[in-house]
Amino acid sequence: MSAIDREALWARLRDAGLVEGASPDVSASRSPWFVRVMLGIAGWIGAMFLLGFAGLGFAFLMESAAASFLAGAVVCTGAAFLYRSSPHSDFLNQFGLAVSLAGQALMGFAVVRWFEHSFGAAALALALQQAVLFVLVPNFIHRVWTSWTGAYAAVYALGHLGLHAFSPAVVTFGFLWPWLAEFDHPRRGELLRAGGYGLALAAVQTAVMHGGLLGLLLWQTGDAAPAVLWAGNLASGLVLVWAVLRLLKREGVGLGEPHGRIALAGAVLLALISLKAPGVGPAASILIVGYANGNRVLAGLGVVALLGYLSHYYYALHATLLEKSALLAAAGLVLLAARWGLRRWWPAEETRHA
Repeated sequence: MSAIDREALWARLRDAGLVEGASPDVSASRSPWFVRVMLGIAGWIGAMFLLGFAGLGFAFLMESAAASFLAGAVVCTGAAFLYRSSPHSDFLNQFGLAVSLAGQALMGFAVVRWFEHSFGAAALALALQQAVLFVLVPNFIHRVWTSWTGAYAAVYALGHLGLHAFSPAVVTFGFLWPWLAEFDHPRRGELLRAGGYGLALAAVQTAVMHGGLLGLLLWQTGDAAPAVLWAGNLASGLVLVWAVLRLLKREGVGLGEPHGRIALAGAVLLALISLKAPGVGPAASILIVGYANGNRVLAGLGVVALLGYLSHYYYALHATLLEKSALLAAAGLVLLAARWGLRRWWPAEETRHA
């Protein structure tokens, strides 16, 4: 497309209210992917040499929590400056990421030293630290990392409060909020997507490890009061129902319409299944939102979460192989019946538009 045609097309889009400002400059072509990969690797190598030299020269910083935190804050500020000064440089982007990770490690070491008698408080402080860095450091990959690690720090804090059964529901709700609001805030789309992808990774992990496995890995205990476990499982199912209701409202589908009732009935059925298989609700939420937003990455993560949790559930289920086989056969028959029912009663496209 010539420059004149491009300007004309941009003017039409601007008159329609779909875009604002001048047309973007596309004259500068990006380097081939293998050149960018090599530049990124070179950035990490350079950052590791620099940090190794600085670590040998400033080892005394580890002796003081305050000095360690201050040094980490300075390092993260330097990384933010690199991102702002050269946002399109692959070398500096990867160099800045490595430098920022070192700064986060220094700050995290100081936080753990300050709250060494309360790991729950330390986890909350780390979650707050990552949230601040998420806002202040303008880089997509860096924001994905800080939202992911910040969410996991919050999960760790919930476990120390004895509420680890609610972790999947809380993380899944946090994941759903930016993706359901993605089209409502177009100016903050990049910020919402970065946080959404980080929370998606945390949601996949908590969904796959739902139940005692999450407690064993993070807090070395899988025990919890039965009432708390049931409440956490119910919360996971309710989050799925809430997501489906929000999607139906966004698409302008009323609950009085046939396909609205069918979608809600399916969500309620999955929520009831989550009472006994609690990872199904969070995994299905990721898959549904990914499909509804046309996001293949999220849909793929939802499939991974669902398959991962079902594999975990199958091997963690205290039943004989015969009982497990019967359960799988029954689940397959239910799914085939559901597919037949959808093809039989789901309204046709021409009927819905009539």
